[in-house]
Amino acid sequence: MSISIKELETERTSLQKDFNEMKLNIQKVEVDLGAMKSNLNALNGAIMFATNMITKATEREKELMKKDDKKKKWKNLNLL
Repeated sequence: MSISIKELETERTSLQKDFNEMKLNIQKVEVDLGAMKSNLNALNGAIMFATNMITKATEREKELMKKDDKKKKWKNLNLL
């Protein structure tokens, strides 16, 4: 069985087409990956911000509770 040059050229053309499509797909995935990494960084920043706000709110709440406790103690002492 012999293979003609025309058949080889047709196969090469098909392989080149597949190669070019795969290359474009890889480039698209790389662009998408960059966008996803940017989104991941943005989400991480938002998580850090929320964590910071929770910490500050918790500390503020503790301060207010301490002040309330002191007021109650003074009030109880004055009633005695």
